[in-house]
Amino acid sequence: MEQETNRVGKVWYSHESSRWAVGIGASCFILLTPVWGSQCPDWTVLNIAHRGGIVPGYAENTLAAYRRAISYGVDIIEIDLRGTRDGEVIILHDETLERTTDGRGKVTDHTLGELKQLNAGSGESIPSYAEVLDLVADTGVKLLLDIKVSPVLDKGKVVRLTESHDAVLDVIVGVRTLGDLRQFRRLNPNIRTLGFIRRPEDIAYFVAGGIDIIRLWPEWIRADKEIVRKVHGLGKPVWTTAGDAPREVLEELIRSGVNGILSDLPEVTSRVMAGFEARCRKPQ
Repeated sequence: MEQETNRVGKVWYSHESSRWAVGIGASCFILLTPVWGSQCPDWTVLNIAHRGGIVPGYAENTLAAYRRAISYGVDIIEIDLRGTRDGEVIILHDETLERTTDGRGKVTDHTLGELKQLNAGSGESIPSYAEVLDLVADTGVKLLLDIKVSPVLDKGKVVRLTESHDAVLDVIVGVRTLGDLRQFRRLNPNIRTLGFIRRPEDIAYFVAGGIDIIRLWPEWIRADKEIVRKVHGLGKPVWTTAGDAPREVLEELIRSGVNGILSDLPEVTSRVMAGFEARCRKPQ
C-alpha cells in the first residue's frame, strides 16, 4: 500500500477515504482547524454508532442494529468484545447475560454454541466478531473494538481474525489499560488504537505509550474548555462518548473541536452535522 505523509512528514497509512484519514491519521491537519466555539467547523467529525445505536426495535450489539447504523451512513460502529469459555470472540456489552438476552450467568461460563442459542432481542442472536467483520466488509464502515477486561478474551485471536479478514486498516482497538495497549502494539503495530482513559491525568501516559486517539467524556470537555486543544497539541485526535445526548449537546461537542462522536442515536448526529453543513455552506 502506498504511504502518504502529513504536513510535518510523519508517515501514516493511506486509505481510499480522505475523510477517514483526517479523522485518524492526519493529526497535524486536525490541529490547524478545531477552535472552541466555532460556528462553522471545517474539520471532519466522525459519526460513530455506540453499540450499533441503542433505539427501540433494534437490540444493541446485534447484526440488525449494525445494519441499521450502516443504512444511516455512519463512519464507524463501536462494538464490545468478550471471550467465551471455549476461546471464541463474541459481541456483548455486559459481563453477564441477563440484561440483553434471555440467558443467565457470566459470558465466560458459556461456549459460543451455547451463547448462539440465546435471544439477544427481537429474535437476534449474539454475534461473533467474525460475523461482524463479514457484515461490514466492503461497506466502507469501520469498527471500533471496545476491549473488555477479561481473563479469557484472546487478544491474539482478535488480531488474527482482523488480519484474516484483511481489516487491519478498518479497525481501531479501544483499550483501557497500558498493558493492553502494549500487547496490541506488539501483536500488530499497524492496528490503530484508542484510549478509553479513566481520568484526564492518564492522557500523557497513553500518549507516551503510543496511543493513536484519545476518548474524552463530555463532562471533562465542559469542565476544561482547553482539554481538547491540549490533546490536539499532543498530536492526537479526540473522540467523545455522547450516549443519548440531545441535539444541542452534540452541537456543543462539535464546536469544542472533537473529531468523533460515539452516540446511541447516530441518526441524530447525522442530522446535526447536516445542519452545520447547510448553515455553513459557502455561496457558489
